[in-house]
Order: sequence, then C-alpha cells, then structure tokens
Amino acid sequence: MTKLICLDAGHGGKDSGAVGYGLREADVVLKLAELVNQHLGAYSCVTTMTRNKNTSAGYPSGREGLHKRIAYANAKNADFFLSLHCNAGKGSGFESYVAQPAPTRTKRIQKIINDNVLDFLKGYGVKAHGNPEKVDIQAARGRIAVVRDTKMSAVLLECLFIDNPTENKLLKDSQFLDGLAKAITAGVASSLGLEKR
Repeated sequence: MTKLICLDAGHGGKDSGAVGYGLREADVVLKLAELVNQHLGAYSCVTTMTRNKNTSAGYPSGREGLHKRIAYANAKNADFFLSLHCNAGKGSGFESYVAQPAPTRTKRIQKIINDNVLDFLKGYGVKAHGNPEKVDIQAARGRIAVVRDTKMSAVLLECLFIDNPTENKLLKDSQFLDGLAKAITAGVASSLGLEKR
C-alpha cells in the first residue's frame, strides 16, 4: 500500500518564526519542504503539504494555525508527519523531536532521519545540538502540538540555528538546502521502506 507523507513547513503567513541576518524561518523551511517534496517524487509514496507558496500568505498563525495543520494531517489519514523548522537562541547544530509517549516505531524513524542528516552535515562541520534524538518531555503541557496531537508517527526537525552567523550562511545557500533536503528525503525513504519508482 502506498504511504502518504504529510510535510509541514513550520510557521507561515503573519508568523515568521525565528529570524536572523535577513532570513525568516517560515521562508527557509517552506523552501526546504518544497525540495523534500520534490525529491520524494522519486519514491513510491504520495505527499501532501500543510502549506505551500500559494497558501503561505494567508496561513493562520499561533494556535489556530497549529490546530489546522494537525486536523489537516489527521483528516488525510497520513502515514507519517514531518515538521520542518529552524532553531534560534544563539546555539548551533541540528536536532529533532518526537512526542514523549512516541512508540518505538516513531523513535526508529527519528533515528534513521537523524543519522542521514548528521552524516550530511558532517561535511559542513555542523554537529548535533546536544543529544540529536530528543523526546519532547514538555509535550504533555502542549509544547509541540504537531508531534503530540497527530495520529500518525510524527517527527519535528530543527534544521540549524538561523541566528548563528555560520549556519545562517548555509541556510542562504541553495546548494546546501538541496543537499539537506536530499539527506532528509533519504532518511524518510529508508525509515518508511519506500522504494524508488
């Protein structure tokens, strides 16, 4: 049976997400999500996106936006939900999150994606931000609703720090973004057992 993957580009509309050195998180992750979507076209799966360039401007922000994303993925009965973000706070590196009560299958998907992405980032001198495979221990208090309230396996990626000058330069580089998208795609394909078309 063909798997349905829901790609979620974080933030959007009036919600810019984190900002740094002329970049808005909402714009970076939308571009990244569109690249992942494009690369997943080479695999035996179907994709859908919670927002794209045509819906970004009118996308609701805050809790309303979060609930719409979650409801959209649940209504589509997706097999996997991937939320893409950039970090901020003067740190560095890559990390990901799953909900605290995430089943073993979801944690296995998370690990495979992490390994693929970190292997790619090694070539740019970028490492994990602490433990790369994080469980959202605050999910019970509503911190990361998109991994807590989606009915399918869900992983949220924090792709570098937008306010770190070195990592910001990478996020501005279209070749780097495409390579990152390919690494994410390879991780998703491997973890979900997707075959090449």
